[in-house]
Amino acid sequence: MSVPPAHPALLQAATGGSAVVVLAALLALLVATVLSLAVAARLYRGYRRGGGRPMLGLLVGLVLLTTVPFVLRIVLTNVGDVSATTRALAATASQLAGLLIVLTVVFDRG
Repeated sequence: MSVPPAHPALLQAATGGSAVVVLAALLALLVATVLSLAVAARLYRGYRRGGGRPMLGLLVGLVLLTTVPFVLRIVLTNVGDVSATTRALAATASQLAGLLIVLTVVFDRG
């Protein structure tokens, strides 16, 4: 008894999209990362000039909110068997920590 061949449409898998859309998305993420690092560098210079703990808090919060999630997604996608859920959880945890630090700095009355 032979097994009938699978329908060709069932063998196709969607993995991304058109090359132009994928490149545009990667370029946009790269630009956002570079801009966030530029702002972080500016905050660092302000901190070094005597900006104090609030400036350092903004720096750390911003990097955790913008740059770290992008790096985590790229690294965890290309390293071993890391599930999509774990990648999303790691990136979201970084964003949440960054947002909490920024909000603490903004609303700190001390």
